[in-house]
Order: sequence, then C-alpha cells, then structure tokens
Amino acid sequence: MSASIDHWLDEFGAELDPIYSRGRHVKAPRKAPGTGSKAKRGKPTGPATRESRRATLERIARKSPEVMVKITGGGRNMRQIKAHMDYISRNGLVELEDEQGLAYLGKKDVRSVRDTWRDGGHSIPSDGDDGPREAFNIMLSMPPGTPRDEVKAAVRAFAADEFQGFQYCFAAHNDEKHPHVHLTVKATALDGSRLNPRKGDLHRWRVKFAQELRDRGVDANASPRKARGVVRKAQRQALIRIAERGGQSRVARTQEDQANREAMGKGAHPNPAQDRISVTRKRVLLGYGQMAKALARGSANDRALAVSLVDLVRAMPAPTTAHEARVEAARAAIAERQGQREAARGREGQNRA
Repeated sequence: MSASIDHWLDEFGAELDPIYSRGRHVKAPRKAPGTGSKAKRGKPTGPATRESRRATLERIARKSPEVMVKITGGGRNMRQIKAHMDYISRNGLVELEDEQGLAYLGKKDVRSVRDTWRDGGHSIPSDGDDGPREAFNIMLSMPPGTPRDEVKAAVRAFAADEFQGFQYCFAAHNDEKHPHVHLTVKATALDGSRLNPRKGDLHRWRVKFAQELRDRGVDANASPRKARGVVRKAQRQALIRIAERGGQSRVARTQEDQANREAMGKGAHPNPAQDRISVTRKRVLLGYGQMAKALARGSANDRALAVSLVDLVRAMPAPTTAHEARVEAARAAIAERQGQREAARGREGQNRA
C-alpha cells in the first residue's frame, strides 16, 4: 500500500469510523464510605486499523447490507417488563432464550422468566412510572433475505459478550420480511452496576453485531449514514406501528401541517441541522475524492476500488431532509389539485359553448 493511500486511510478512514465509547457505560454499585467507587469500564476500543478501514470502504462501495441496532424503549416496573416479554414472545408462542442459553416456550415459561427477574439480584417495583429504567429493550435487525438462523446466532454471541453479568432474554421474529431479534436486558447487573448506554455504545454495538454476522459468513456492514449519502434517520418504531394500523401520530400530524404551510407559502420551517448536513456532505465528497485519487495510482485492486468509490458518489442522492421531502410532496399535491380544478373549469366552459 502506498504512503499516499495510507495517509488517506488514516485521514478519511478516521472520518468514517464510528464514534466509539470507552466500553459499556455502567454506574458502579455503592460502596462503604472510604472504599472509593469507580465506574466499571470495558477495555477502550482503539482506532481502527488501515486494513479494517479499507475493508469498511470496500463494503460501503459494494453496498453491503447494513445492520440496524436501536433501543426501542425499556420498562420502569415489572408490569411493563412483563408486557414486553409477552410481546416479544408473542404471548408464549415464540421461543425466549436467556443469558444461560435456556429456552422458554409458552405463557407459563414467560412468567418464570419474569419471576426470575423479579426475585433475582436487584429488585424491581411491580408498578410506578417515576423510577429509573429497569430494563432496556434493544432490536437488532438485517435486511430481507439475510439467513434468519445466522442473525439469531449473531445476536446470541453479541449479547453473551456485551452483557456479561446481566440478566437478559431475546426472541427472534420470523413473521416479518426483515429478520430481527428483540433483546431485553435488565438494567442492573448481578453485582449492582447499572447499564447506561450512550450514543457511542450504540455505534459500538452495531460494529460488534456486524462482525458477529461476518464471522458466520454473512456480509454485513456498520458504516455511518453520512458515508452512504443518507441524510434521513430511520423512523421511530412506535410511529411505524401507528402508521401500519392506519393511524397518524401527533408528531406526524405536526410535521405534515408544517410541510403544508410551507408549501402554501405561509412561512418556512427552518431546519437547524441543514447547515451541518451540507457541510458534512461536502466533507464526505472531498474525502472520497482524495481517497479515489490516491487509489487510482495504486495496484489493480486499488484502481478497482477507486472506480467503485466514484460510482458510489455519483449515485448518492441529494442531501434532502425528511421535511424537505414532505414539502415537495405537498407542493406536488397542491399542483395536482390545481391542475384538476383548471381541467374541470375547461370542461365546464366547453359544455357551455
């Protein structure tokens, strides 16, 4: 690898590295006065190597499937936790698996998992919504067509490594196109430390989940959205569920009203992130350009990657925000209605004539 390529793998590759946190964020249990108390930390994740950065670029260029890991919520009491266990187990019809590898099937088994959480280690209140989150609900998924058994196996390995000392259970849902697994983790570990995930942890979870899939022969990537030219964030799961039921959330109604008002010229709705989005896109395009130039002077494999990166940039969509897309759709709808009215008036005039 030439010095120029190495330089841009260091410079631009670092730009595409996920923001790593220093291990799992937890709050240590209280200790007796004078003994001191330090938060337990995992080993810090060091910077990615040039080889891993190049591998990430190659996966981005060939549009490898991207993993999705998101926290979908979490219960503050046993009633809410049990309700989520009922949901992910489809009321006992779908197998639950816990941190010991034990499988549970049927309503009675789901109740036994709940009782184990309630009675083991840190106690959880039966009710009440004012306390801290006592569980974190995490969903890990892949695009349609990914082998479902491999997704479940990757989640099993990911959870065993990431949540050592915590109680958790998970269930794979095979009744939807996207293979996905629901994982719920008790927030307080057996030693009293508490889970407190941050944005950096979510990035790290994506990277680890993708690696577990690749270890099982499944092509998977965990690149940041900006590297793929994606501007819009994924819609929240709760809003998706409401839309699937034919409803419209309060958030969606507000967004639609704002878009309609702007489309009718009744005031723009400023997006505070717009400038940042534009700057980020320019920085990414510049980085890809410099990387491609360096690769173009290298080996045949380097030159092939350079061409792939150029093709990637050319295919990137415009950095249009979700609000801008809604405004454009509203303007198109207004124009269509106006055209229909004019056509109707034209037909009325012809009839009178």
